[in-house]
Amino acid sequence: MRPDRINHHLSTVPAKTIIWFIVVGFLAACATQLNSGKSLSIDGQATQPVLTSLNNTELPTSSVITTVTVTAISLASTTPTQLPLPSLSPTITSTATETPTSTPDTRPTPKYWREWPVIPTVSAKAEEVFLAGLAQGNNPHSFSRIGDCQSLPEVFLGIYDTDRYWLSDRYKDLEFTIDQFNGAFGQTNQTVRDGFSVASVLSPLLADKQFCQGGETPLECEFRLNKPVLIFISLGTNWQPGAEITFAEHLRKIVDVSIQRGVIPVLMTKADNVEHDNLLNLAIAQVAYDTQMPLVNTWAAVQYLPNHGLKEDGIYLTTEAWDERSFTALIALDAIWRDLAPLIPH
Repeated sequence: MRPDRINHHLSTVPAKTIIWFIVVGFLAACATQLNSGKSLSIDGQATQPVLTSLNNTELPTSSVITTVTVTAISLASTTPTQLPLPSLSPTITSTATETPTSTPDTRPTPKYWREWPVIPTVSAKAEEVFLAGLAQGNNPHSFSRIGDCQSLPEVFLGIYDTDRYWLSDRYKDLEFTIDQFNGAFGQTNQTVRDGFSVASVLSPLLADKQFCQGGETPLECEFRLNKPVLIFISLGTNWQPGAEITFAEHLRKIVDVSIQRGVIPVLMTKADNVEHDNLLNLAIAQVAYDTQMPLVNTWAAVQYLPNHGLKEDGIYLTTEAWDERSFTALIALDAIWRDLAPLIPH
């Protein structure tokens, strides 16, 4: 914000004192030259910078430092009657100084993950990952999944590669994203298998030798085969209670590898609470928060369902919850893609 320009004026000076005006101006110029870079004073007290604020709040992007300088000059009179000195109004010097500021982080913290929105927004960091992935050859028509048996295409998103789904008028616009990722909804992922955990997709021993190269992890194999621009991560049900620290470490590794490969990791909370303290969902939220990657709050999406979308065992999703989870993921995919699509170079 540019400071207002403030003009200073000399008071009217009688004709007989014009020579005094000239002398005063000369001495004032010299004083300014000698005191360059120093604060002058008013009545012997050093002036202090004045921080301009609006309604007593700090300016968000720049600070305007205003220094008020008054130069007092006394001259010995050579006439019996001392002539009045010309009065000088205060000289106001305004300097705009750009102060680096960061955008306040208004996101709710992981502690309040239950209150996080179901559908995520795309951060600037995620956009950078996407563009880096395109440069590496990732396919803007491909996405992948990481999960256990509850993430197989038969129960998670695969229906949108068939003619068995139906969209109400309210959601007809989702066809845009369904067409964009045609073929990806039903494709097999090397990172989805019955019993898979966060550790499984990082182990070369569990890579399918029919499709994966020697030494590849299932995650690396998936990225090479399908070249996705994003990957849904839905894990935790098969993890043992009390192992949330190890879970978080492995999950963060998956996210880090995905980011390095230019694949946006879309984390998903889980509906169950096999650990009895929801620490795995807290860990999922913490990783998403720290890395600024999207999170689909599946837990919140199924809370309205009977038994919160869980079967009697309290572990696996009901058929209705599977449908809700797939539809929620589709809406999230649409929201994310509509943000990313304009970034594609033409």
